Amino acid sequence: MKTKLLLAAGLFLFCHLHHFAQNVILAVNSTTKTVAQLNATDGTVINANFINLSSLSPGTIKGIIRVQDKIWISDQTDNVIYIYNLDGTYSSTIPSTVGLSNIRGLNVVNNEVWVTNAGTANGATANSIRRLSFSGTSLGVYPTLGSPFDALDTGSGTAYITSFDSAGIQTMNYAGTVTGNFVNSGVFTGIQQITKLQNGNYLIAVFSNNNSAGNNAGVYHLSATNGSILNSYLVGGARGCAQMGNGNYLYTTGSGVYSINATTGATSLLVSGGYQYLKALDLTLSVSEVKKEIKAKIYPNPTSGIVNVSTENEIESIIIYSLNGQILKTEKINREKKVSVDISGIPSGTYLLKVKTNNGEKTLKIIKK
Repeated sequence: MKTKLLLAAGLFLFCHLHHFAQNVILAVNSTTKTVAQLNATDGTVINANFINLSSLSPGTIKGIIRVQDKIWISDQTDNVIYIYNLDGTYSSTIPSTVGLSNIRGLNVVNNEVWVTNAGTANGATANSIRRLSFSGTSLGVYPTLGSPFDALDTGSGTAYITSFDSAGIQTMNYAGTVTGNFVNSGVFTGIQQITKLQNGNYLIAVFSNNNSAGNNAGVYHLSATNGSILNSYLVGGARGCAQMGNGNYLYTTGSGVYSINATTGATSLLVSGGYQYLKALDLTLSVSEVKKEIKAKIYPNPTSGIVNVSTENEIESIIIYSLNGQILKTEKINREKKVSVDISGIPSGTYLLKVKTNNGEKTLKIIKK
């Protein structure tokens, strides 16, 4: 009986930890030089010290993304990028000599890493995007119109570049040409992180007040159609932002990570500290990590809305990810072998679709027209 209880407890603990490892939000704390792991559904703290960079004596750690099977963390003042394994152990550092100076946010754009760069040290170009390969080598520079703070791939041949001055949010194509503005200049001052929401709209963290336009610091919900303000949550000194699985939002300031009820606007402190950017990730999404690969078929592909998924096994869930591992849609399935999933709310682009069954899983690329 004792053996059965121990086995049951061990199985529960394994499943519990495995669940949280897959869907988490990582939060960068530049004061304690750590990265916290938060529950992706409600933002509760799983591990406040998931990554501890103290031994590297970093400066101001700022942005965080997943690049293939690694986690990249930018250092705004030391001008380097720290690379960690998915289990939180240190791997390597990309040096400032690749042309990094006053770097802020970073993201995977068009199968490259785009790093927002504002300084001129180390051979860097002020107010630009430093493009890096997945191995950390320089691929060149794309100049920006303003002081860039974050870059985000829209999935439709362009990226949005936020500006810390009042230059707005620029639209840049994959060739590095600024083609216009998603948000016009003069609307905001001090835009930091931008993230894509589950419904295809966008969320931005605005650090400063814009007295001339009347848009104060806070978290803003923007229309994907024209960048107009759909809702605002006025809070001082917002740096990072993310959406949780329950539909509500997270934001960071120099005093902590807070939740926002998207309906009522009520805020709540989740954890104190000098936090910067947030990123919702699946830390187990890797072809090399799949325990058992099953046969699965998706069609039509490309699709403009509905995608059909069929397997020889009972499907438990289907998850749609961006190419950098951000969770965009999750569907719980009642053990059916063929299902249809509506992805019409996701912008056009290339994504990853993970099928989980009772006998294994499969990750496939899907194109949304």
